[in-house]
Amino acid sequence: LLLAAQYESWGLPFSVLRGYVGSDLPKHNKNIRTITCPFTGEQLAATPAINPDVTVIHAQKADRKGNVLVHGIIGIQKEAVLAAKAAIATVEEIVDDLEAPMNSCVLPHWTLAAVCEVPFGAHPSYAHGYYDRDNAFCKEWDAISRDRAKFATWMNAHVIGTPNHTQFLAYAGIR
Repeated sequence: LLLAAQYESWGLPFSVLRGYVGSDLPKHNKNIRTITCPFTGEQLAATPAINPDVTVIHAQKADRKGNVLVHGIIGIQKEAVLAAKAAIATVEEIVDDLEAPMNSCVLPHWTLAAVCEVPFGAHPSYAHGYYDRDNAFCKEWDAISRDRAKFATWMNAHVIGTPNHTQFLAYAGIR
């Protein structure tokens, strides 16, 4: 996934890797193709780049111009934004000045279609510098997500039947 998003963010049509060579995955996934390296003749696997219609990420903060600061362990958030046709960032807070720490990533306003202030928007995960991962919630979720009926009941009560994020946070014991 990382490579597919990264290659699309670079404007390339596919990613190349050795990982699938010799496995039976290409038999079961038509998107894994074999190519020959034009320099070494080595057989490599190629997978199409990912170009989602919309990517939604959560970050620490945005400034009033719409630039978004992502720092800590950011995963593929930058690549996912750059690979998408449109991107939305939810942030913990909107500030006058990002005061970006060293080695952070700032997504310029022109890479995003919208920025929304959503405190605790990463819950149950963490937002570096704002709050920790909610391990109790994740343990509870593990059992819920394994049972289709429990999952449907939970989704109806806390997502579909919850009118806003504030009410969800109250359910989760955050506010």
